[in-house]
Amino acid sequence: MSQVPTKPSKSTAQTVAQAAAAVDVEVTAYTSGPAIFREKRVLHLPAGKSTVAVAGLPQTFVPNSLTITGVTGEGNLKLGALSYREPSLTIEAILKNAVGTHVTIIERTQAGEVRTSGTLLNVLNNQAVLQEAGALRLVSLSDRIDLGASVINGLTKTSSLQLEPNASREADYTVGILFAADGLSWNLNYEAFYDAAAEKLDRFACWVNVTNKSGADIDAAKIKLIFGANTGYEDGSRRNRSRGPMMAAAAPMGGGAALESMSFSADAAEVESVGEQKLYTLPDALSIAQDETKQTMLFLSEGVPVKPEYFLGYGGYALDPDGERTAQNKLPVNVRLKLTNATANQLGLALPPGTVKIFEADSSGSLQRTDASRVAGHIASGEEFELALNTPCKDLKATRRLTFFREDPLPLKPAPVPAPAPAMSVQAGPQVAAAELPKEEPKPRFREEEREIILFNYKGKDVEVKVQDAFPCDFEFIKPLEGVRGFAATGGASTYSVVVPKNGQTKLTYRIKYRIS
Repeated sequence: MSQVPTKPSKSTAQTVAQAAAAVDVEVTAYTSGPAIFREKRVLHLPAGKSTVAVAGLPQTFVPNSLTITGVTGEGNLKLGALSYREPSLTIEAILKNAVGTHVTIIERTQAGEVRTSGTLLNVLNNQAVLQEAGALRLVSLSDRIDLGASVINGLTKTSSLQLEPNASREADYTVGILFAADGLSWNLNYEAFYDAAAEKLDRFACWVNVTNKSGADIDAAKIKLIFGANTGYEDGSRRNRSRGPMMAAAAPMGGGAALESMSFSADAAEVESVGEQKLYTLPDALSIAQDETKQTMLFLSEGVPVKPEYFLGYGGYALDPDGERTAQNKLPVNVRLKLTNATANQLGLALPPGTVKIFEADSSGSLQRTDASRVAGHIASGEEFELALNTPCKDLKATRRLTFFREDPLPLKPAPVPAPAPAMSVQAGPQVAAAELPKEEPKPRFREEEREIILFNYKGKDVEVKVQDAFPCDFEFIKPLEGVRGFAATGGASTYSVVVPKNGQTKLTYRIKYRIS
């Protein structure tokens, strides 16, 4: 063991006990970057200058992030200097504090325990210098040493702040502090119990997972959440000293055995706008131990109306006169659920982005995980949004093909005519210009296409399908598109709706003409 120096002389400042445990703790966690901690500490200070340790800070404390938000008390308090200290409860620190105190070193031998007692003067190279009855003894340190309890005074197992306040009178002072620390993160996931027949979500809920890798326990803290990055902080060596690997997001947790129970409720988080961010405050204070992930609900809604929309996405057309190849390669028809984030629809809370697990009940009433989707962005209160399902509909399909096309032929290039040899050489003067032959403007060329779309419905009910179709610019219909509703085209992109009868099909054919050169 390296040398443990003797105690330095005490400074003129008084050393007082550690500050009381944090109260009124609030933590704002972000989806990336350090969390912001706000807490209050009660300091009982003597009159004059003193030194006090504020312990219990996270090991991932971000350097230069601390600020004092306010001080209240019966007297006046000048804060003075402050410094950050790493965890100090180490063997070396304990032995250093034990210098000058009575200790007993217990050695294990074949004959039994051998106890050597005395006043500890110093520790050199794993040897303790003891003084007893005027004699000095050099004893090897063992793994068992009896020490007085006072030797751990002022030592902390977590990071701490050292304050040097100067109080006008002895009193209790409440100091508010704010700082940043890494290792506290959160993520979210939604779950939806979809009843397709009733066109509603029996449940639409958002679960929040908060993971603590900060190096310190969090006790009864009010948790606030911002979906965004907290940037601009110093990268220091302390940022990497947590007890475990930092996690940008905890592994999503499921709803557990309560998935099929509809007889419970949950308080929703409060949401407010802070600048351009949405801030979510969880309804209950949480205690989160180091290395623990705690799950709670952001909100729980039931009976949310949805409007399912079936749609055929954009696609190209290939020539297939008999349709055999096209029939063997049917296209998927996808599904998206249309919602409005309003209180009239059992929603209304601003929604952060996140994945959505879709559950549907089978014939026995058991919920089955059938699909996945995503809340694609931040959804404001009152805003319409959609959940696009990842899995296409199994009972709706489509084909696209060209049944005919024709293009105007390219113009023939005229054969070059050899120039005759000049009979004489003529020098052009300032008023003489070479004759220019008129240029022939190329004739425009056009293409005609006849397109076919067939929508197949294997369901036992009529279904309306929205079709997304692409058209060339400046096209014109030669044979119109009939039997559709709500045709709209902008810049070559178009949409329209088609009703497909149950257990049947709907065929759309049209011919267009457009310029190709």
